[in-house]
Amino acid sequence: MSYLQSLRAHGFDLSAHIPFTTHYRVRCSQCEALAINGVPCHEARCPNATHECNGCNEIIPARQRYCQDCAV
Repeated sequence: MSYLQSLRAHGFDLSAHIPFTTHYRVRCSQCEALAINGVPCHEARCPNATHECNGCNEIIPARQRYCQDCAV
C-alpha cells in the first residue's frame, strides 16, 4: 500500500502527492486536517477519523473500539 493510499484509508480523502517532490498534502473533506511532526491528524470528533482495531489492527472508524470480527 502506498503512502497516499494509507492516508486515504485513514480518512484523509482529499490528500494528494505534490508533484516532483517526496511530500504529500494532508487534507480531509470533513475537518481542517494537519500534520504534526509528520504525523497526519484529524480534528477532534471528525467523522472521517479512523484508527486500528485493538484486536486485529484493521482500520475502523474512530467511534468503534473493535471491528465486527473481534467484537463477537
